[in-house]
Amino acid sequence: MLDPVSGTARRIGMPPGDLLPCAAWTGHGLWLPHSDPGRPRTLGWLPPAGGALELPEPVRPGHQPARVETFPGPDGPVEAVLYGPDWRTARQVVLALHGGPNSRWTLGFDPFLQALAAAGLAVVAPNQRGSTGYGAAHTLAISGTWGGPDLADVTAVGRFLTRERGTGRARPALYGVSYGAFLALLAAAAEPDGWSACAAVAPFLSGPRLHADGSAQVRSMVERLDGLTPVRDGLGPRDVERLAPALAAPLLLVHGALDDSVPVGHSRALAQRLTSLGRRPGTDFHYLELPDRGHAALGTGTADPVVASVVRFLTGQGHPAPPGPVSAPPDTKGGDH
Repeated sequence: MLDPVSGTARRIGMPPGDLLPCAAWTGHGLWLPHSDPGRPRTLGWLPPAGGALELPEPVRPGHQPARVETFPGPDGPVEAVLYGPDWRTARQVVLALHGGPNSRWTLGFDPFLQALAAAGLAVVAPNQRGSTGYGAAHTLAISGTWGGPDLADVTAVGRFLTRERGTGRARPALYGVSYGAFLALLAAAAEPDGWSACAAVAPFLSGPRLHADGSAQVRSMVERLDGLTPVRDGLGPRDVERLAPALAAPLLLVHGALDDSVPVGHSRALAQRLTSLGRRPGTDFHYLELPDRGHAALGTGTADPVVASVVRFLTGQGHPAPPGPVSAPPDTKGGDH
């Protein structure tokens, strides 16, 4: 810590967790917003002469701790945040993919990952290439190749989990939101037999289609991170609707009708495409359109009814619709793509 008056610096003890880049100096010391896997955001306190940040007791005792583990990737190790039981022996593992893509999983509090762990699921949340916090080369690895190096990392971690868990155990399930949902659907299509289920919240179909349909802010993001250049390999262009015939695992799509970041038409189009392929809504795949929600379709609490629906789906217990009206996939012919 740097003392702005004297210009001297000293090392202070910092508990594991995530800090926001802001602070407040008062006569009673330094206050920092802090979060850790078992504690929602709170204020940590460093007394004037203190040597370590002090935290209050957890707001809700019983939250799951988290840990960090590294997995082998195709071009180097992939670090992941883990919740819940040991992934080697757990009944089910969920490979959770963050949004962004310029984002990352941290040791901060995440209510949805907490809900998965509380249901007995082992959560592996990787920071594959494209994630921030691991240097420019790691972050920029997907510029111009959305669904390229990051997809390779995700499928490599999935194969490693399956191999190390051994025969007779369930294959990993996929979960993702926004860019993570796009990546989860790509992984499900790239390796149709590799997954036990896939839950995609607010997915988009491709970088170019998100650019065409999104707001000015979204278009700017796609351009800045170059999501328009097609990936040229055996899988072909990363368009989820084109790849829909390969989606074999049980699938759940969740989208808020008021989403102003990823238009709901992307999920509607995918649901229609699956139906046209003979997939039965409510049996082979599930589509939840939430009329009163936007991009944050899961809400913010572990007790949210939509969270409960997604958790039940990922545990293999079926898919109960949340209370209230839920839309069926509208016919998008001649309209949304």
